Amino acid sequence: MTSVPDDLSPSDPQNENRDASVRRMKAEAVRRLADRQFVDLDTRAVALGAGLEPAEAQRLFQDEEALLTALILDAYHGMGESAENAAEAAGAAGAGLLGRWTAIWQGVRSWALANPEEYVLIWGRPVPGYSAPPETMAAGARTVLALIGLLREAQKDGALMGGRPGEPPLSEGMARNAEALAAGLLEGLPLPVVARMLVVWTQLHGMVGFEVNGHIAGVAADPAAFFDHAAAAMGEFAGLPR
Repeated sequence: MTSVPDDLSPSDPQNENRDASVRRMKAEAVRRLADRQFVDLDTRAVALGAGLEPAEAQRLFQDEEALLTALILDAYHGMGESAENAAEAAGAAGAGLLGRWTAIWQGVRSWALANPEEYVLIWGRPVPGYSAPPETMAAGARTVLALIGLLREAQKDGALMGGRPGEPPLSEGMARNAEALAAGLLEGLPLPVVARMLVVWTQLHGMVGFEVNGHIAGVAADPAAFFDHAAAAMGEFAGLPR
């Protein structure tokens, strides 16, 4: 830390000017950090970088938005396929509902760690000015549908835990959140389960994002064991039987 000279009091105009300069420097630095989110997908530049003729790039992708949409679709489908395949393999090995649930989480994690930039593209800050077309929403739903499918299976078998003993009632605001979801993908599931699923979904991507962005090393000596533990805990929290 830079010390203040003895002859420069905190109220000195020179000190105030320095503070103002520091604030301006910090504000500009933050602005430049935000610029890191700018995605430069000019098709001509991308084509040249890929060793292609710009004219060929235009035949492949109409514009930057078309190229970005293709990347997003690939990412969502890649993550969804990894999750679905993991659940199928776990089921084939005899895993129950909770084991298949944990496998889905593992499938998301393994894909994200192998494809960090693609993961950040779909689960990081939205690209400024880009409006995702409906087909990306359908692709993005693959993973959550795999998880919801297990909840529905448990519900059909009478094994889904709707209300929990001692569980507090939903607040008015949380009930609105859950009701909106219950009118869509989670239709037919008990409202407490819908509310818990919202927590679970953000927990999943919070944990994966935490690791993808390099923040796990100082927290968990064995990240995979930590992730598996959390995945199983979240499955039980959602309402699956142990």
